[in-house]
Amino acid sequence: MLQPLIFRKGFVFLASLFLFAVALQARAEDHRLQVTQVQVDTAAKTLTISVSHLDETKHLAAPKVRLAGSPLVIVNSVVNVGTHTGVVTANFPSPIPTGSFLLEIQWGSDRDDAEHTFSMTIGIVGPQGPQGPAGPQGATGPQGTTGAQGPQGPTGPQGPAGASAGGPPFVWICTPAFYPLSGSNSRADLYVFNGGSATANIAIHILDKDGNNLAGVAIPGTSPAVNYPGQTGTDTEALGPAHTKILTWVFPQTSPEGGPNVSASVQVVSDQPTVVGSNFQFGPFIPRPCSLLPK
Repeated sequence: MLQPLIFRKGFVFLASLFLFAVALQARAEDHRLQVTQVQVDTAAKTLTISVSHLDETKHLAAPKVRLAGSPLVIVNSVVNVGTHTGVVTANFPSPIPTGSFLLEIQWGSDRDDAEHTFSMTIGIVGPQGPQGPAGPQGATGPQGTTGAQGPQGPTGPQGPAGASAGGPPFVWICTPAFYPLSGSNSRADLYVFNGGSATANIAIHILDKDGNNLAGVAIPGTSPAVNYPGQTGTDTEALGPAHTKILTWVFPQTSPEGGPNVSASVQVVSDQPTVVGSNFQFGPFIPRPCSLLPK
């Protein structure tokens, strides 16, 4: 009657030992040291390692770090008791090695989590990956401030002289001023417009082919005789701003050809900017602009 009872007590004791061993194993697995992050600072020549699942503080010893089997000098270590996490910083050897290495850290009691490894690569650039897809169009940024004024550029080359460059006198020429082999005296009209803001002093010269001023000379073919109009010498005529001088006379008869006192061109000289046009008639009206001589 006693043996079964003893057997049952022994079974209970063995079961209790089994449950206690399982609990210890579960607790040991909960506290396996894990490396969560490794940061390399090549400028400071340091290696910073973040870990989790640390032992209770009373079981912790000073951390130890080895890189490719060589111990590193520990410069700092911090433990968060509440989260069982820690950070340890170690110095790199000089010069910093490049390549793939095995990182080993020991930080805890001498149990299953006594020493853990982590593969890392230092200073090696892998092959370039494929280009990613283009991102969406970003929003337009705010208007930037106005930049500083740039330096003055070099002076450009001088441009060509304009039609009225050089100032007065302004000289206009209307040519030709006759009709070849004409047996009659056709009408001629000359128009001089003062485009300046001041009164213009103008002189009109009707010239033969040799440049002689015909003012006051009888026009060939007129009966009774009519003289060519215009100024002589240094004489001028005043023309107000925006006013138009209209001069009318008749062309000479030129048949037979080669006779004297035949007008060839009309010269208009002004001390203000002017515009000159003509209407030399031979049957229909033939209006035409005259030409401003370049300086």
